Amino acid sequence: MQPEIEARLTQVKKISGFLRIMCVLYILVCVRMLWIVARGPIFHHGPYWGIGTAWYTYSGVEFKVYSLLTRERVIAAVAFFLYCGTAILCGVELFRLLGFYSRGEIFTTSSARQMRRWGLACFGWGIVKLGYALLPLMVPDSRSHGTDPGSILIGLMIVAISWFMEMAAQIREENELTV
Repeated sequence: MQPEIEARLTQVKKISGFLRIMCVLYILVCVRMLWIVARGPIFHHGPYWGIGTAWYTYSGVEFKVYSLLTRERVIAAVAFFLYCGTAILCGVELFRLLGFYSRGEIFTTSSARQMRRWGLACFGWGIVKLGYALLPLMVPDSRSHGTDPGSILIGLMIVAISWFMEMAAQIREENELTV
């Protein structure tokens, strides 16, 4: 391998190692957010329960805490856990993809498949975000601050790019076999 290509590959390995650390931090933040939501005022009575108009915001949806019934709390809990779970899944799939890159396996069929899985996780997160924005229709005394369909589009674009990467890896493997 040429020295400049070797130097670039070393840079890719270093940067993907750093980005893997950032993915772990992202996953830990998502898990912490999940813990805060599970232990927060939506699901447990706090010391100031029912005093004033306590609006609590979780990812763009606000709830009037003291007026939620048990059924509405369960709906909110399922929505929160789906939202955080798909965010964690996106982080895990990106962590795995960066693992391929940190080992120098950039244009391989296995890294292209992993990229597709990451794209599908982003697409799923976008679907859950749209469903999460509809949560105020199911839970009274809640309001939403709009939706963001960007994750769905980004997920679909990542899946399309992964197909191109997989085709390129197959063409490269065929070219390596020809004499």
